[in-house]
Amino acid sequence: MQSFSKNDLIKKPKVSIIITCFNLAKYLPDLIESIENQTYKNFEVIIVNDASFDETKEFLDELLSDNFINKIFRSLEKGRFSGLKISKEKYKVIHNLKNLGQFGSFLEGLKVAEGEFVCLIDADDVLMPEYLMCHLQTHMNTSVAFTSAAQFEIDENSTVHSLVSLASSGYKNINFDMSLKTEDEIFDLSDKIKDFNVTVLDNKSCKFGNWAWGPTSSAMMRKSAAEFLLKYPTPKDWIKGADKIAFTFLHLIGGSALISAPLFAYRRHKTNLSSANPVIGNFRYLKPDCIKLYVGYNKRIRFDILRFIFKNYDYFCERFNPLNVKKMIFSIIFSIDFYTLKRAFKSLFVW
Repeated sequence: MQSFSKNDLIKKPKVSIIITCFNLAKYLPDLIESIENQTYKNFEVIIVNDASFDETKEFLDELLSDNFINKIFRSLEKGRFSGLKISKEKYKVIHNLKNLGQFGSFLEGLKVAEGEFVCLIDADDVLMPEYLMCHLQTHMNTSVAFTSAAQFEIDENSTVHSLVSLASSGYKNINFDMSLKTEDEIFDLSDKIKDFNVTVLDNKSCKFGNWAWGPTSSAMMRKSAAEFLLKYPTPKDWIKGADKIAFTFLHLIGGSALISAPLFAYRRHKTNLSSANPVIGNFRYLKPDCIKLYVGYNKRIRFDILRFIFKNYDYFCERFNPLNVKKMIFSIIFSIDFYTLKRAFKSLFVW
């Protein structure tokens, strides 16, 4: 069997894991442990501290020190991290002098990323060991701009609330039969990760402005596609909703793919965007101000992306050719559908 690992002329891709952190220091140890336990080892980690005023800076200052394990994890469960080895050479740390928001912080990390693929990870989430491997396997068999995986739900104490999140892309609340399982079987995700489905989406099956993907940490992007976002003129406009602007744009230029496997734990707590309910992620259960924010994204996204393309029109034409750029523009203009109008109308009665 021919394998790239036996051929020095062909290299396996590196993944740049970009973590944006704003006052989430207490969750970073869990995330870092989950990254160090990845089955795919060719990665780097870029942590962007977005001018936090909690213990984030102190944590990151100690991250690569010789006494990292003792100093950082001293207050956590004794012995939990005794076998964890931090690959110090893989880590980069950026301290923003002022708060840029998640999108701006992601772009700061993207500027120094060396990988052919990039992930934007929330500091409070946790990755399954197969996270990088499943995403890369999907990318190696598709030509999409980014992939998005399913999720399961945990709370601020890392307790599992749901293994099938309502917020996961493609979820359907249908009737089904079950046989009684043991405790270990109930919480075993190995079968769902070993055998998973992939759905490839283009601009016909998922029109511009619609949402078909999981939240921020669900995705792995091709860096060659994500780098277009470095020319976005006003990242401050998307202090929140980095996934909305990034995923919507990347899907426009290169399509996307949905992975049915639950590859990460989405942590619901009092300070995150969808904090209305620690269990349920369905749109109808969110707080009015959160709904208002989401509806606002749908109102803005078309104008913002059109402005982005027109402001860099020559650059886009050079990279794509004028005909494809015009197709992008028409895809945006003619993407107004009943669903978008319905959510816009609903917003009039939310607040």
